[in-house]
Amino acid sequence: MASLIALGVALTGLGATVLWCDRLEAQYIHALAPEFTAEKLQGVALQNQAFAQRDLLVLYGSSELVKEMPNNATQFFQDYPSGFRVFPVGKPGTTSLGILQKVAAVGPGIDGHKVAFSISPGWFFTEIFDPTFYEGNFSELQANELAFSRELSPALKRDVARRMLDFPKTIEPGALLDFSLRRLAGDTWPDHALYALAFPLGRLQCAVGRIQDHVESALHILDVNEQLNPSPQRGLRALNWNEVLKRAAQIAKSTAVHAKTNEVKRRHLPSASKDGTFMQTMDRAREWTDIELLMRTLKELHAAPLFLSMPVEDVRLEVYGISNASRLAYMARMNALAAKYEIPLADFRDHEADNSFMVDFLDHLSGEGWLFYNKALDDFFHDRFSSGNDSRIEHKNHKGPLDF
Repeated sequence: MASLIALGVALTGLGATVLWCDRLEAQYIHALAPEFTAEKLQGVALQNQAFAQRDLLVLYGSSELVKEMPNNATQFFQDYPSGFRVFPVGKPGTTSLGILQKVAAVGPGIDGHKVAFSISPGWFFTEIFDPTFYEGNFSELQANELAFSRELSPALKRDVARRMLDFPKTIEPGALLDFSLRRLAGDTWPDHALYALAFPLGRLQCAVGRIQDHVESALHILDVNEQLNPSPQRGLRALNWNEVLKRAAQIAKSTAVHAKTNEVKRRHLPSASKDGTFMQTMDRAREWTDIELLMRTLKELHAAPLFLSMPVEDVRLEVYGISNASRLAYMARMNALAAKYEIPLADFRDHEADNSFMVDFLDHLSGEGWLFYNKALDDFFHDRFSSGNDSRIEHKNHKGPLDF
């Protein structure tokens, strides 16, 4: 009886702690939107909390989210100009496999919610990415949530597990995770039986990890709460996108073009076409496998996604010594994948000749490029987005289509 009473008191205290952490997270989640801390990127609690807010739009991406640049989505929507703020999640080296694990960890919390993804074409121009990028973004908590998910199908978990096993350094420290992923990947009846035996332990490990995640998130909030405003300033106003984009072009164009010009000068332009090698490399890029796995995950979790792909610019083709056919091959395959899973895609193909859309050849948007991204995000949030893959999107607040 004494043991039962002690256990009851402990569980009550634990439940109260988690409830307190959850309320603290809800109170400060809007103020945490611009952060790129480990609690936000490697955990689950804050991302889950963000999806629960009607006026936050989660945007997954890579280094473009972190790079300081005028008009980036974090800055542009910081005062909720049209009723929402962007909640960016990503850091350098975050590719589709890492994003997939974050989404799977959120699980049912993403059901029915809008979510946006920024795609870097450079991910698909390398056959195998440097594994240190994936390792630097790996989260054991998120990986466990995926491996022991109740929402994802066995076939999807099998395919994801096989990709995760390509990075053994990340899973070797977790014996249960390593064992379970190998059983999922094996996909034989003995593997199924052993995975079923490990599943309850995996769910218990996930529960412990979520409690720890809540506590760490709460401690982080308490540590920085003096700098956080739980009620950020809001400035609801109509956005005149014609004027916004015209002004952005005037400010950003000279800077972006100058950076591109210097980059071209530093490189020796190839004397012969590299189309054959490039096309072969792009065709075998593992990122195609990973982004399709991400799309399958979103489908099974019933999310409402938008994919934003940066354009492959003319100047990049010139520097790399490849033809327009290479760009068309990338765009055709990306559009086909998006259509297969019925995911709206903005590929900004009408900006291929715009040297000011990107600030460098590392898939970083310029101030002007971000404005076009922002318009797509705004249209998506307010159900105005058209899947015509064009920046000239019908806007209900104007008499006709916006033509930039």
